[in-house]
Amino acid sequence: MPVGTLSAARRRIYSALIAQPKRHWSVRTLTDALSAHACVKEAAVRDAVNLLLAQRFMEQVPYQRALTVALTAGGEQALIVALRRDTRSAEGP
Repeated sequence: MPVGTLSAARRRIYSALIAQPKRHWSVRTLTDALSAHACVKEAAVRDAVNLLLAQRFMEQVPYQRALTVALTAGGEQALIVALRRDTRSAEGP
């Protein structure tokens, strides 16, 4: 489960994913969508995608030339929870 304190890059990645939960993403399209945020590098996007795939929060979209992924329903919920918990931990007690 992607919980605990999230980096600024990871928060932005997760927020982008849950903002468009049905969208199909490649590392490139997700990196491009986050290009306005200097803290989000392609390596961070790749690491997040690989982590989410390993945890089965994302699944590979078949018949695509480049690795293309989409959030699972459980993945969407897990990211929402992770972002809420991270916001609470950043606010303090």
